[in-house]
Amino acid sequence: MLRLFFTIFKYALAISLLAYVVHSNWMPGSETGLEAVWKRHAVEGQPLHWGFFLASLFFYLLGLLLTLVRWHAMMQSQELGISFGQAIRLGFIGFFFNTFLPGSVGGDVVKAAAVCRNQARRSVAVSVVLLDRAIALWGLIFFAGASGALFWALGYFSEGAAAQAGKIVVKMNLGFCLVTGFGWFMLARLPLWRVQRFEGRLRRWVAGPAAEFWLTFWRFRQMPGVVFKSLLISWCGHICLSLAFFFAAQVFRDGHAVPSVGLHFLIVPLGLVIQAVPMFPGGAGIGELGFGALYAWFGAEKAMGVTASLVQRLATWFIAVGGYLICAAWRGGKNGGPVETIQPEEPSRVQGPWGQG
Repeated sequence: MLRLFFTIFKYALAISLLAYVVHSNWMPGSETGLEAVWKRHAVEGQPLHWGFFLASLFFYLLGLLLTLVRWHAMMQSQELGISFGQAIRLGFIGFFFNTFLPGSVGGDVVKAAAVCRNQARRSVAVSVVLLDRAIALWGLIFFAGASGALFWALGYFSEGAAAQAGKIVVKMNLGFCLVTGFGWFMLARLPLWRVQRFEGRLRRWVAGPAAEFWLTFWRFRQMPGVVFKSLLISWCGHICLSLAFFFAAQVFRDGHAVPSVGLHFLIVPLGLVIQAVPMFPGGAGIGELGFGALYAWFGAEKAMGVTASLVQRLATWFIAVGGYLICAAWRGGKNGGPVETIQPEEPSRVQGPWGQG
């Protein structure tokens, strides 16, 4: 009963916040508020820019497919016996739950549970799902910092509120990547006996799955090629998602100021991080609030950021529902059937530089 109440509370919170954001940006009588957008297109019947909406759909779908390609590559590196077709099917089902469940990790839980259903190496499979999310997040932060540094060097951040905001974002993101990158580099210098000792302590003091997560993390640290490939795929995906949001902002633009496509490579990663805050189904409400604030921070109209986020949300609903219906009906066959079962999992012990158990 308590769990049901908490779930209802999350949805009520998201709907309330979304209503507040729309109301605060309605701005009656203003040409830059949501009321003016509604009046022009719903009342006066001015046509929408459907070409931009289709472009947003295309790039978002492409970005989603790239994330599933990355996850499949990471699963294959651990020999978990999942085909590309299975990864796509489970990925779209997970994306559906990511879109409609509170936070942005609910789909990851569903995806991990589906993989583990017929998978003997369950703790490793779950660890790969978690590490896939961590690599995606790190790649997102690095992408925003690196692209911002490039625009800064090219003189795009010369003056104005957008320039100051952009410089702050670049410094914060690159600082975070520098600190975490140094930790990643130092991890490679750990002697094998320390890795084994830490694994043993995790098994005794925490739980076996925590030790398996540590060993899976260690294995990936010994596979720089796999990690770099995953990051490269992530960066390509982030480009697609940034372009998808930029095109979503053009659907109701009607001559109003919208940040440049270059600034969207800074805005969208930050907005996606805000949208991932728990308690909000698919980031509803908190995403609109975040993108509106980011648009204002970068010198654009807040209402345009809210509008772009709503258009992007509509596009994700199309993809989530359509993908779920197709993949839920995708049964049987080599690529559509359940994940194949492989040898039973035993407690892993690091036995060499590759961390093979």
